[in-house]
Amino acid sequence: MKPEIQLPKYRGIVGTTKTIIAEEGVATLFHGLTAGIHRQIIFSGIRVGSYIHARNFVCGELPPGQNPALYQKILAAFITGSIGITVANPTDVVKVRL
Repeated sequence: MKPEIQLPKYRGIVGTTKTIIAEEGVATLFHGLTAGIHRQIIFSGIRVGSYIHARNFVCGELPPGQNPALYQKILAAFITGSIGITVANPTDVVKVRL
């Protein structure tokens, strides 16, 4: 007698989506959406909102029409991204757990 081969429950993104909808309903696909939106608002809000301040910290006040050098933009983006992810990390943990 041959042993039965058991297929995996979830096969690919489409198969997984179909299985979840069949077993738990469509609304289940959106359970983590609120946490994801909260995380994105906090993270992006900090990054975008503090970029000008970080840029001015890196290269000083710029006269109108003058742009900072590429390395200054990268450094300012690194600073704001670091601050943003540090503050938003708890919301990221909640998002992943949901």
